[in-house]
Order: sequence, then structure tokens, then C-alpha cells
Amino acid sequence: MKKIPFIICTILILLFSCKKNYEERNDLDSQYVKLLWKNKQFEWIPTTLAAKNKTLYFGNSNREFYGVNLENSKIIFKFKSDYNPFHMPLISDQNLFLTEYGSDLICVDTLGKLKWKIDGETNLRNDLTENDNYLYGSVKNKGFGKLNKTDGSVIWSLPQNSIITDTNKPAFFNDKVYLGLSQHYAWLQAINKETGKIIWENKYENFSHINQVETQNGLLVCLDKDLKKGKILLLDYESGKEIWSQDLNCDTYYLPCVVNQNIILSTNNNEVVCIDSKTGKRNWVLNLKNDPAASEIVNFKENIYFGTKDRNLYSVTIQTGKINFTQQFYYGLSTPIVDHNKIYFPTGGSEMWVLK
Repeated sequence: MKKIPFIICTILILLFSCKKNYEERNDLDSQYVKLLWKNKQFEWIPTTLAAKNKTLYFGNSNREFYGVNLENSKIIFKFKSDYNPFHMPLISDQNLFLTEYGSDLICVDTLGKLKWKIDGETNLRNDLTENDNYLYGSVKNKGFGKLNKTDGSVIWSLPQNSIITDTNKPAFFNDKVYLGLSQHYAWLQAINKETGKIIWENKYENFSHINQVETQNGLLVCLDKDLKKGKILLLDYESGKEIWSQDLNCDTYYLPCVVNQNIILSTNNNEVVCIDSKTGKRNWVLNLKNDPAASEIVNFKENIYFGTKDRNLYSVTIQTGKINFTQQFYYGLSTPIVDHNKIYFPTGGSEMWVLK
């Protein structure tokens, strides 16, 4: 059973819900953050937010897609589309790649003019990625493959059809792409980027979900089974052989945050854990008690930032795991955004906050 749609619905409920009497409040009394702007007309879906070069991109439930100035909310462009508003767009140069309700993949410019359109596949909402000026993702009747960015044509696709399985966001290292798949169990494939040939494959039959990210010392793989048990492993990029592993009930919905030799990730036990990527040893553990992380963990200037279920923003020192501050918000927090040496905190109320 797919857990992603259920998790997305839960996250959206948390993000859009707010405390009573919020409308009577114009600001939070905080020494840590300040309100940059808010615009109710946007009605953004927080899981669609993406930023690049001081432009914030997002979709809403009215099937509108926006580009606005990140600093002042001035609208740069707005257009109607069938964009699926629950998934983040892919931004490349002056192109936007959007997965529509029918799973089609469209490429448009920043004025909303259509450049090309191809038949996609449901997994495209999770595995659409760019690397070395090519797109990677799942297309109809072919499954996961490599695509030409200029017209969407398929360069290669996996010989084993991946449409019947769940795929995830791939990782890349040198000449290989690493794709996680899950159906009744989880497995990982290392694929040659040029030819599409599968180099090696690891099966994890005791687990149902997987994600993978690059580190300095190898490929980090996170596994879980029904939110009840989990495991993390570091693999050799070339052979797929295990370097180290440990049992950890990791939250595979959110990707780990990798900062130099530190791997920082949230768990289904309401913890945030920092692990040394070379040794696999735990540097520190932060117990969040009954308030689990509910956003990606983001690195900014020697600290990490993330939102929680109870609408708290945490700032934590990477080196020691010491809490710098917590700040409660009225709306749920989306994943913090780092752009041009600043960190921003969007909320479910179409508000944009910034670190003081």
C-alpha cells in the first residue's frame, strides 16, 4: 500500500490548520524571526513551494501557478494549468517542468507558454529529477528513464518496467544514477547514466520503503517498514557493498540532511539524529517528545532548521545538537527555504517569515 498520499494529506492538514484568534494577530512576538509578507490571495499548497534566484514558485488548488518576488511577494507571472498542486515543480534555467493531474509532464517558460508535453506516469511526481542537463523520470509505457530536456524524448528506459512499482527521487554520483523502488519490498538499482544498463541491484525484503542520498563516504540508504522498524546503511558507490549499517526507525518520507560528514535525519520515534557518515556512529540525538519533525531538515550557517507537528520552528547547532531556539507559529510550517544567503520560513497561511 502506498503511504505517500496519506502522508501528504496529513501534512497539508497540519500546514493549513491554525490556532484560534490568529486573524486578530498581525505578528508574532519573537526575537528570532520576523514576518516578511503575507498574501491570502495566493492560497498556496505548501508542498509545491520552490525558490530560485529570489523567485518563489508555487501552485494552488485553483490550478494557478505563480512566480513571485521572494522578498516582497510582487507577482512576476501567473498562469492557469492542470498542474498537480501537491508536488514541487522542477525549475531549470528559464524552464518549468510540471506534472499535471493526468500525470503528463509539461515544459513551460516563465510566462506559462507551453514548449512541449509528453505522457507521464504517476511515479513522475516523485522521481522527476535533473542531472547534467538531462531529465530523469517515469514516462507512460516505459517506466523510469533518461529524457532529453529540450523536447522530452526518451533516451533510454529501464528494461524492467518500473510502472507497476513505486519509485523515488534518484541520487547521482559520477556516471551512475541510483533509484529506489518498492512494491511488496524495497530494492535499489545502480544504473549507468549513459546507457541505462543496471550495474548492480540490492534487495531489502524486510522493508517496504526506501530513500537514498549521496554523502562524502558512500551512498546512504534509509529503509523502513510500516513506520515501526527501520535501518540505515552506507554503501560503496561502485559495488553496492555495505560499509556500515545500524537499526534506526528513520522517517523515509523526508530526505536526510547531509552536511559535510554529518547525516541528520528524523525518525518515526520523534527524534532527530546526527550520524557520522564515515563511521556510522551517532554524534547526538535530539528527543522531540510528542512533537515530531514535519518538514525537511535544512542546513544554514552551521545550524539546521525544521518545522514540527505542533507548528514549532527548531534551530539546532549541527556540531552539538544543542537547541538554539524554538519558535511557535500560528500556521503549520513548510520546509524552510535557503536562497541568496538568507533562510525563509513559509507557512500554510501564505505567509513568508525570515530569520532576524
